[in-house]
Amino acid sequence: MNTLEMTEHQLYEAGLKELIMQMGTAYMKRFLQQCKPNDYDYTAERHKWLDDDPDIPTMVKRIQEQKILQETETRVTAERIEAWRKGLLELTDIEIYELGAKVLTDKLGVPGSIGFLRHHFKQNENPLPQQPMPDKDIKERQIEI
Repeated sequence: MNTLEMTEHQLYEAGLKELIMQMGTAYMKRFLQQCKPNDYDYTAERHKWLDDDPDIPTMVKRIQEQKILQETETRVTAERIEAWRKGLLELTDIEIYELGAKVLTDKLGVPGSIGFLRHHFKQNENPLPQQPMPDKDIKERQIEI
């Protein structure tokens, strides 16, 4: 599948199908609700970060600490998703968002994911599938994070 040659509607259909297969209808809907654009002003926040510009050794230390933290979070997230697949827990909103973003990116790539989301939010209400897929289909598909 060459997502660069697909229309936004084709990307949307392929993305919905994959989200439902990987996450189920309820989680797919929660993911799409979280993707809704907001009016956050990133530039104001960025100026605050730039005003507190540390020296090089401090930046290196922060990067190393962040890398260790990210590796730990990745491992914990993978464990939680595995427990969710086994029916042992519910995912948090951020985990649903991360899982949905990974599903779309793995299936459609970054450009395809952007096309999917652009198509979804072009209209106020984009119809979502009414037929949920069986849970067995969800558990058969595994995502490695």
